[in-house]
Amino acid sequence: MTRTLSLLVASALLASCTTTPAPKPDPLALPPAPEGTLTVAMTASTDSATRQTEAFAAWVSQATGKPTRPVTFPDYDTLATAIATGVADVALLPPLAFVRAGEQAAVEPLARIVRKGQTTYRSVLFAGPDSSLKSLEELKKARNLKAAWVDAASSTGYLFPKAFLLINGIPPAGLFASQDFYGSHDAVCRAVLEGRADVGATFNDDPQGSPATSVHGCRSLGEQAAKLQVIAATQSIPNDVLATKAAAPAELKTALGSAALSLSGSEEGRQVLSKAFNAEGFAPVGEADWAPVTAALEAFRRQ
Repeated sequence: MTRTLSLLVASALLASCTTTPAPKPDPLALPPAPEGTLTVAMTASTDSATRQTEAFAAWVSQATGKPTRPVTFPDYDTLATAIATGVADVALLPPLAFVRAGEQAAVEPLARIVRKGQTTYRSVLFAGPDSSLKSLEELKKARNLKAAWVDAASSTGYLFPKAFLLINGIPPAGLFASQDFYGSHDAVCRAVLEGRADVGATFNDDPQGSPATSVHGCRSLGEQAAKLQVIAATQSIPNDVLATKAAAPAELKTALGSAALSLSGSEEGRQVLSKAFNAEGFAPVGEADWAPVTAALEAFRRQ
């Protein structure tokens, strides 16, 4: 075989071994659910989200008498689109996802989660154990920091803390040399604890009107979570909401709303609240409750 022919054969073999990367699957392109089955959805904001979704779906099945299919979506925007477009029938929506779903289609809130006796929570900006950043004033003087955010659609892990910076005259572009998304609260907490990021954002459940002193979104770190330092806290944010499309059957909405509001009345219900919702109860909810989220989203979009 001549040298030229050998090169041609080698090139052909190399080309045949080269594969084009497969496109990422569309998380909304789910196979059809069996007839009469409800698709029950939440998002992967923590490492245990899949188990939570399964517990959530089991409760929906018990409350409605219908078979269910649990689906954990990768981010809040996808979850919002899933409930707005009917890919999901029932969802547990963080506040921003609820507002964004409502921009696409009529979505009906059925009940709002209660945690630590409250229907709201806050976002906190926090730093590592050895950081000198202990207040908003110190943050204003800082430069070239590395930020760890949860997701571009996360209320406590991105939207509210970043809007908080803007409102307080701190342009994120001047404060941060890098801003990375880690995909979950757990991952953000580990990044700050391990020094891979200078500042992170997560949620806080301290009572309204009291100082925010804890980084509750970092519970997965165990005792090490206490080493993280709260820099500043945002205004109150409404808790996650149980929702369906407004066009869902009335009997479905009634069954779910009634079942949710009665969960805290029994030991079995309280176990469901803990496993499926990391909560202690549900409370009534109205459209006006979401005004702070809408305002923050509008301010964020104006930047």
